[in-house]
This record gives sequence, structure tokens and C-alpha cells, in this order.
Amino acid sequence: MTEIQREKAVPTKSRIITAAIQAFSSDGYEGASTRQIASLAGENQGLITYHFGSKESLWRAAVDALFGGFRSQLEARVEVLADADPATRIRLLVYFLVRYAAQHPEQMQLMVQEGKADSPRTTWLVDRHIEPMFAFFTEVVRDAQAVGALPNVPVVHLFYTLIGATSLIFTHAPECKRLTGLDPMDDAMIEAHAETVASLILRASSLT
Repeated sequence: MTEIQREKAVPTKSRIITAAIQAFSSDGYEGASTRQIASLAGENQGLITYHFGSKESLWRAAVDALFGGFRSQLEARVEVLADADPATRIRLLVYFLVRYAAQHPEQMQLMVQEGKADSPRTTWLVDRHIEPMFAFFTEVVRDAQAVGALPNVPVVHLFYTLIGATSLIFTHAPECKRLTGLDPMDDAMIEAHAETVASLILRASSLT
């Protein structure tokens, strides 16, 4: 491949990965097809084979893109907040998690699609992305628990509580809008949800 061909391939691969994230998060691995993904990307189906080789390789590339971006942003945010007092650090991290979930509801949707089955893809996803993320989360939580900024409960419960609390309203946005008439994707709703989750978490720490 020439340098010019490589430069042209970048936006093509990016469009395919973006479309794959959309398809895999909404329809799951089995439900999504490469034909559907090519159509969403506005590309020829043969380009998926050319750039990725197989549907599973494309799925892995899509997951890497989705979770890699989240992890790098989370680690950067934790580093920026290193000198903040524990309660402020937790509050701002919860705000980050809520805002990210609102911007990327497909991440939680994909986790739900894959996490409900014990499959080779689930094993790969956990080993490559979820386990390192959980280890990083555990370190942050234990530091906060040591100074009373988070309730002294097993980390696994906080992990899944925060995942659900920060993201469910966005992955179920149509349901919420139908139920309440409120759009979770409105900026004011996102900020109100972030404050609600942060307040509940910090309030819980004062009760333990």
C-alpha cells in the first residue's frame, strides 16, 4: 500500500468502525451484519474484508476504539484531579462518567449485549478492557474509601452501581422521554443527573 493509499484508508476505516460500533451496540454481534455496517458507513462491503479481514476482527477493532478512548480520558481526568480533596475528586469523576455516558451511550449498550452471555467475545472484552478498567477503578475507590469519601463497601458493588447509575438513563433515553416527557440528552438533564448521582454517592459515604 502506498502512502497516498494509506492516507485515504484512514477515513474509510474510521467510518467503518463508527458504523460497526453503532450496529454492534444496537443489534449485538449476531444481529449485526457486515452488509448493514457497510451501508451505515456508506462504503462497499468488500472494504470491510480488505481492511479488517473478518466480522470478528472488525468487532474487536470497534471495541478497542470505544473502550480505548474512554480509558485514556478517564486516566487523564484522574491525573488532573490528583490534588483535589477526596470529595471534590469523586464528585467531578462522577460528572465525567455521566457526561461520557451521555455522549457515548453505545458503550454501555455494547457491554449489555456482550456481558449477558458467556462467550469468547465476552472473555476477550473482559480480559482486554473491563479487567484493566476495574483494576484502575479499584485503586481510585480504595484511595477514596481510606479517607471516607466513598462508602466502605466491596468495590464490585460500587463498580456496577456506578455503571448503572451513570449510564442507564441514556441507554434507555427513548423510554425515559416517553415516561416523563423529559429528554435525558438535554444538557440540563445531563448536568442534573450528574449532580444527583454524585450527591447520592457522597451522601452514602457519610452514612457508613
